[in-house]
Amino acid sequence: MSAARELLDDLALIGATVVPAGDRLILRAGHMAIPARLVNRVREAKADLIATLARHEASEQDPSGESQCQFKCRTLEASAIEWLNQHPAPSRSGRCAWCGRPESPGAVVVPYGTEPGTHAWLHPECWGPWYQRRREEAVLALRGMGITSGGDRDD
Repeated sequence: MSAARELLDDLALIGATVVPAGDRLILRAGHMAIPARLVNRVREAKADLIATLARHEASEQDPSGESQCQFKCRTLEASAIEWLNQHPAPSRSGRCAWCGRPESPGAVVVPYGTEPGTHAWLHPECWGPWYQRRREEAVLALRGMGITSGGDRDD
């Protein structure tokens, strides 16, 4: 897999998008902020990203107006969510699974998750970084299975 493709997968996992605009890139955050290290990777791979995105946009436009790249990003997102649902990271109540601090009157620890026995207990402010790490675990697992860009296989 190319570095540009891997970077696009990483951006898709956090819901971020990148669109070529001539010799520039438009980078938009999704449901969470784009980590600085990811922004730096985009800057370093700018030329490769522009070339990769231009190739895909030119050759893979769907009649619906959605490019194949956009479709694959949405599918990769769904694959990551499915992996996370299939691989919960339960923790014990009363202590934050991210920072390790116990619950206190000024720092409530709440359950995240939907199925009994699969809750991760976290401080609300710890959820973002915890979830980011879980998403990174999901994409690594998907890549280990040969799944990239929402279902493509690296065969």
